[in-house]
Amino acid sequence: MSFPQMISGKPGWEKQTSTSQKHKLGTKMIIQDRVFRYVEAGEAITAGLLTMGKAGTAGHQVDRGVSAGSVGDTTITLTDSLTITEDQYKDGYIIFNDVEEEGHMYKIKSNTAVSSATGCVITLDEEDGLVTAITTSQQVGLYENPYKDIEIHDGNDIDSAPLGWTQVDVPSGSYGWICVNGWTAALIDGTPAAGSPLVTSNNASLDGSVEVYDEDGTANLAPVAVNGPIAGVAGEYAFIKANIE
Repeated sequence: MSFPQMISGKPGWEKQTSTSQKHKLGTKMIIQDRVFRYVEAGEAITAGLLTMGKAGTAGHQVDRGVSAGSVGDTTITLTDSLTITEDQYKDGYIIFNDVEEEGHMYKIKSNTAVSSATGCVITLDEEDGLVTAITTSQQVGLYENPYKDIEIHDGNDIDSAPLGWTQVDVPSGSYGWICVNGWTAALIDGTPAAGSPLVTSNNASLDGSVEVYDEDGTANLAPVAVNGPIAGVAGEYAFIKANIE
């Protein structure tokens, strides 16, 4: 199945959801002055909420061993005993997190399944393969597609980076679009003034909301947007300008 990497859409397309996948996760859609990304919901998410990526799988993200490989190889074989389902990391990433080739990152096309076993084969989605040879000294980490199984941004339990705002209700397991840049409706915490910079909220009573930027030295909250032309009202939705991308 082949998917376009970017779509030029029409107003209203951002509200489309489906139970079957229509585009590659993370596909960008531009509608006039607004930008969206295609996602899969890991829980039911109502409209106007800020989302975040899912938590990673413990034990897969850093310091995993690999077999030696040559320049141009399009597969990497893991040497640690792990449990990984088939294509769990499809469209995700493998990074070299430590030792010699650290800093390199590759897109994943597919992976084989292992159950408490070594030998998981990661197939790269890059036709030129490895840009450098690797040895058994290298250490890697596996990351699922950031737009897979997304969640409501929870200020008390942050699992990953903020991603964008839902445009309609997206049922758990369904696919849809989130706004990452441009004007969107968003749940507000506090009463930010017109034009105020906004950050992710850490208010446990308003998951998925944003609040005015007011760094107090105790919480480092991610800047994500700017408030629109009218002051926000706590617990209501406002017209804001997203600037995650």
